Amino acid sequence: MSVTRSIIAACAATFFFWIVVHQVSSLWLDVALRPDVRAALERSLDDQKKLRTLDAAHRDDYRRQFESNERLLHHLDVIRMNREQMLRRFEIALVALFAIVAAVIVATMSARHRRAQARERRDYLDRVSVLQENARRHAHEMKGPITAARLELERGELQSVAEELEVLTRMSRQQASFAAIATPVLRKVSLGVMLEEFCATFANAWPGVSLQCGAGDAVVCADRDMLRQVLVNLCSNSALAMNGSGSIAFSIARRSGKTALDVNDTGGGIPESLRPRVFDPYVTTRKAGEGTGLGLAISRKIMIDHGGDLQLAATSSAGTTFRLIFGESECS
Repeated sequence: MSVTRSIIAACAATFFFWIVVHQVSSLWLDVALRPDVRAALERSLDDQKKLRTLDAAHRDDYRRQFESNERLLHHLDVIRMNREQMLRRFEIALVALFAIVAAVIVATMSARHRRAQARERRDYLDRVSVLQENARRHAHEMKGPITAARLELERGELQSVAEELEVLTRMSRQQASFAAIATPVLRKVSLGVMLEEFCATFANAWPGVSLQCGAGDAVVCADRDMLRQVLVNLCSNSALAMNGSGSIAFSIARRSGKTALDVNDTGGGIPESLRPRVFDPYVTTRKAGEGTGLGLAISRKIMIDHGGDLQLAATSSAGTTFRLIFGESECS
């Protein structure tokens, strides 16, 4: 459950509790202040007076009982005169206590949610670090033989084999890129301005796909070049998902106190079986040779290094939305 939903649930529970307390406390006071209760006490006073006269031996006992009933009547009169004020104080005290308990529960749930998110990001970074080292080693091992083979083939004009080697070269390049993700240099970036520039620069990069920059702006601390790489990766995946025909919309908003950039496409969505692993390296829906499945892994690593995250916000047959979350990092 999100923090916002927890707060709403706590407020609703507090309001419901107040209604119950108001009804119960009003009923309790109304019973105590009923006219027949007072009438019974007054009759008891009259009876004590008569018995004190008729039974002189127990006169002191009757006097004490008379004074006790008289004090009780006096207390009821005080309650009757201060009924509304007493009710209000009683209800405020109980509701405040309930609200404090609810706030503690919400704070505990929120803290657990934040710890779970932080743990998930740490685990993800640990997995990516291991895979980066493997990618670095594989890229280094592949680079030498591929270069030598390309030189030999270019001399022999074996075009088909050269094309296959080109695929291997591209994969080697992607492995090297994944293995060498740089540390971002954070500067103040206007997301609105950057998106306008991105949409203008890449307007024709994916034929048949239109880029739509929504209104709004926010200033974040980010590495402009690395952020553009994330957007290129997301748009490339979206273009493939839409088979080269559709639109990609960008929107900026504040979510849970942080700046978020949503990237929404009109593709067919991500298969349900892949959704839990969509950010894992080498997970891809493309055919062999068309991609290594590193784009989303690289993109999420970049956003986590920014102090934020990259999330799969929504996906269905009507499209997919990825959400870039920007942290509160200090700009250099």
